[in-house]
Amino acid sequence: MRNVLNKITVALLSCMMLLSCDRHRNMPGYDFMPDMVYSQAYDAYSENPVFRDNLTNQMPVYGTMPRGQVAFRYNVFPENRLFAGQTLLSREEMVMKSVFEGKKLYTTFCVNCHGESGKGDGFLVTSKKLPVTVKVGDLTQERLVKASRGELFHVVTVGYGMMGSYGATLSELNRWKIIEYVKVKLQGQELGARTLSGANPALSEPYADFEARIAKDFERTNGVGPAGSISMGAINQAWVTEGEALFKLKCSSCHKPTRKYVGPAPKGVLSRRNPQWIMNMILDPEKMVQEDPVAKELLTRYLAPMANQSLTEDEARKILEYFRTLE
Repeated sequence: MRNVLNKITVALLSCMMLLSCDRHRNMPGYDFMPDMVYSQAYDAYSENPVFRDNLTNQMPVYGTMPRGQVAFRYNVFPENRLFAGQTLLSREEMVMKSVFEGKKLYTTFCVNCHGESGKGDGFLVTSKKLPVTVKVGDLTQERLVKASRGELFHVVTVGYGMMGSYGATLSELNRWKIIEYVKVKLQGQELGARTLSGANPALSEPYADFEARIAKDFERTNGVGPAGSISMGAINQAWVTEGEALFKLKCSSCHKPTRKYVGPAPKGVLSRRNPQWIMNMILDPEKMVQEDPVAKELLTRYLAPMANQSLTEDEARKILEYFRTLE
């Protein structure tokens, strides 16, 4: 009996030794559990059925941060972007090596939208893979050239409009390296300059005082644009529903219904502006900012120019109807 067991043991050991031999020089051994050896990988931006939201890139658990990251206590409001510009500088001195490393990071994370020259002509724009309503920033325009490094750090960290946040993706130092590359190579600024932005008087004025001054200094007009006479009868609930859906789709990245965000809240706007003015601001914000004095004041206060979402008059009217319910 013992001889039989010994023979079985020797046979099993021999089989295991044979199975563990090289199949060829670049593939050692055989896999006993291939599903563990060859785990299925998902690309960073691909759909992932493992997670409830189907995203492969996951945000850190709320209240936690990866090792090497630091807390960023400036929210997305324009005041805080300017405050970041007045108070934030890189903790490490930026040198030319930082610029070269920043270029590599820019090529990985930014070039697809902003383009190699920073003019907002990246592949996602030129290939029309981004909606035509998404306006990618031109990093060489005067407004951004004059912006301090701290302001750009704020934008990269928390996002801006349709641009997402990179605060959880890039370390603090890597964000500063990208900004140094933008400043030095794309904007022609001095290497390692440690300058802070000045205060914006428009943001120090309380909101109630701002609206009181607008009401005193400017007549309520219909603005400049295509909107003509508007009938304001009983609220059309079907329009309200459609208008709310359009607002969430087209406007919610910059506006929240009842509180200030990147732009002002629409709650109570009909008590401050004529219906035609609101419609024209939705339909042709570029012309309004150029020619309407109130629109110019709003841009000075909120800093971010309103994007043209290419809405029809019918769609804008339904959004206006939704605004009527926010009184």
